[in-house]
Amino acid sequence: MWSNTKKPEMGSQIRVNRGLYYHHGIYESDDVIYQFASPVGSEVSPETAIICTTSLDNFLKGGELEVREYNEEELNKKRSNEEIIEFAKSKLGSNMGGYNIISNNCEHFSNLCAFNESKSNQVDDILSLLGGLFR
Repeated sequence: MWSNTKKPEMGSQIRVNRGLYYHHGIYESDDVIYQFASPVGSEVSPETAIICTTSLDNFLKGGELEVREYNEEELNKKRSNEEIIEFAKSKLGSNMGGYNIISNNCEHFSNLCAFNESKSNQVDDILSLLGGLFR
């Protein structure tokens, strides 16, 4: 579940709606958001995408911040906020094996930081929808 009223804390998973998709990141402070994206000033493309930091303002680009809220099962699996930040920092500069919109995107990175599980709910939802169309 995502909230647009909750204030993020260090280690929070955050996202912003970019129209056709959500962009995900890990919040450390208003000045440091970890994200899997092309660095500021670079052309936005899968070839230049790396784990980098940006400010909250640049991450949002005028969009509305949403903060992940966890159910009990997720809380039991989730790393501590300090471990989430430590993991995100350890990946800075990495291309994580190459950006792929289906199998290795910003949501995969965010969930890997939080749960040590590379997963994208928005990709799973789209693939499920497409699979249902062809049954």
